[in-house]
Amino acid sequence: MGFNRDCCQVEVEKINLLENMMKFLKLLPLFFMLFIVACAGHKTSEAPEPQELVSSAGTGTGTLNIAPVVFAKGLEVRAAVRDECQLLTKLPTFIQSYANDQYAAINLQAIRSSKDDFLVVEIVDLPKYTKNAWAGRGGQWVGVKGTLMRPGKKNVSFTASRASMGGFMGAYKGTCALLGRCTKTLGKDIAQWLKNPVNNAALGDM
Repeated sequence: MGFNRDCCQVEVEKINLLENMMKFLKLLPLFFMLFIVACAGHKTSEAPEPQELVSSAGTGTGTLNIAPVVFAKGLEVRAAVRDECQLLTKLPTFIQSYANDQYAAINLQAIRSSKDDFLVVEIVDLPKYTKNAWAGRGGQWVGVKGTLMRPGKKNVSFTASRASMGGFMGAYKGTCALLGRCTKTLGKDIAQWLKNPVNNAALGDM
């Protein structure tokens, strides 16, 4: 009788252990989600290290001077975006990176020269709201316009826009991360346009 009681007790303990393991496995995804949210909330600033704007030597011909990128006059830019997202330095840096095979040199923060190509770009559109995927405001976008001035040729202009939901785990990515993705893609769009700069071009998601 004592042996049977011990066996029954062992079986009961096994069942209880299995039930507890099943409960834990069911709660594991929730713990994982809470961990991600806690990590995101602990992040005090999305500001990356300040980028140093420098000239670059490319593999093409001629020189491209890029004027300082600015926010369009009258554009509402939230303080957090202006101070932390570094859009004004990221955009020309991405253009420079993607266009390096087209020019022998690309100068940032440059002034116009009568003998070199000169690119002027300004940011004309940004979301006015704070990113909040849970409130249906997950997407971010960047709209720009620009003009290319070339010696002995007519000026040509473009408008461009790119939007992003952040891709995988986008709900947990911050505003600057999404705007950075838009800016990187715009840099590639503009560099591609520079290969064949058609006037009044609409680039990206336009």
